[in-house]
Amino acid sequence: MRSSRLLVTAIAAVLLAAPRAVAGQEGDQDHGSSAGRALNIGFGRAGLSIGNSHRWDGVRFNAVDREVERINGLNVTFWRPKDNEGSVYNGLSVGLAPGGGSFHGVTLGVVAAVSEGRMIGVNVGGLGLVSDGSLTGINVSGLGNVAQGDMVGLNVGGLGTVAQGSVSGISVAGLGLVVQGDMVGLNLGGLGTVAQGSVSGISVAGLGLVVQGDMTGFNIAGLGTVASGSMRGLNVAGLGTVAEGDMVGLNVAGLGAVSSGDVQGLSIAGLGLVASGSLAGISVAGLGAVASEGIAGITVAGVGVIGAAAPLYGIAVTAGEVRDTSGIRGVAIGGYRIRTDDMRGWATAVAWTRIGTLQGVSVAAYNHIERQQGLTIGVFNYVRELHGIQIGLLNFAGNNEGAARWLPIVNAHLN
Repeated sequence: MRSSRLLVTAIAAVLLAAPRAVAGQEGDQDHGSSAGRALNIGFGRAGLSIGNSHRWDGVRFNAVDREVERINGLNVTFWRPKDNEGSVYNGLSVGLAPGGGSFHGVTLGVVAAVSEGRMIGVNVGGLGLVSDGSLTGINVSGLGNVAQGDMVGLNVGGLGTVAQGSVSGISVAGLGLVVQGDMVGLNLGGLGTVAQGSVSGISVAGLGLVVQGDMTGFNIAGLGTVASGSMRGLNVAGLGTVAEGDMVGLNVAGLGAVSSGDVQGLSIAGLGLVASGSLAGISVAGLGAVASEGIAGITVAGVGVIGAAAPLYGIAVTAGEVRDTSGIRGVAIGGYRIRTDDMRGWATAVAWTRIGTLQGVSVAAYNHIERQQGLTIGVFNYVRELHGIQIGLLNFAGNNEGAARWLPIVNAHLN
């Protein structure tokens, strides 16, 4: 009998509490209400909500979100929102096109997901992901990812990935990656990768890689890599590699590598290597290697090796001409000609050499020397001022006297 009374009392208590736990609400200002029009099953603002509840913890289903404040838990929205800019969603958000202020957790949009603020976590859009703030975490869309702020994490867009801020992590786009800020990490663009800032890490583009700042790391493009700043690391392009600053590391171009600064390291170009600064290291060019401020190291070119403002140091080899008016220090081998104002070392040309001051050895069919200290070997050796030895069919020494000026086979002036 006692147990029956307890059961009746419990049922009465539940019936008295039910109107508070199950209610259709609109504009209720109680601290414990969800506000908005919704059928809520639970206690306070927690449980199951069906409708446009503005604040809810738990599971929520709604057709169209409007003026939502904060939802924590599972939120399913069937149509795109209206006037929902200030909302915050924490947890799992699913819908045709979820939209709101910010999303934290997992956001799945059958068509798209749009945020007025930021999206943090796992964000997937059937066509696109769009954020007026940042995209952070794993961001994947069928067509494109677009962020007014930064993108951080794994960013994959079927066609494009575009960020007004910076991008860091792994970024992949079927067509293009376009970033207003810096790009850091692994960046893959099916056609092009473009950054207004700097790029560091591994950057690959099917056609072109273009950077307004510096490019550092592993940079490869099917056609061209272009940096308004410097390039450092591995820089490879099917056609051309161009840098407004220095180019340092391994630089490979199918046609040409051009730098407004220095080129240093191992540089290989199918046609030409051009540096407005210096060219240093091992440099190989199908046609020519040209530097305005000096060449150093081992330089090999099909047609010509040309320096200007500073002496050439090291070894220069070409089937054409080695020329540096400032001087050559080392070994110069030219199929056609070697021309310099000051040669210190060894010069060999098939046709002829034209040297201002020689300290060392010059070998060519015709050696034309203004002042010689050392040895010349050729068919005809012409020296205005000789301090050394000439070996050739005919030798002229301008500072010798009488018949000693013109001598066959050997001529000498040793003081």
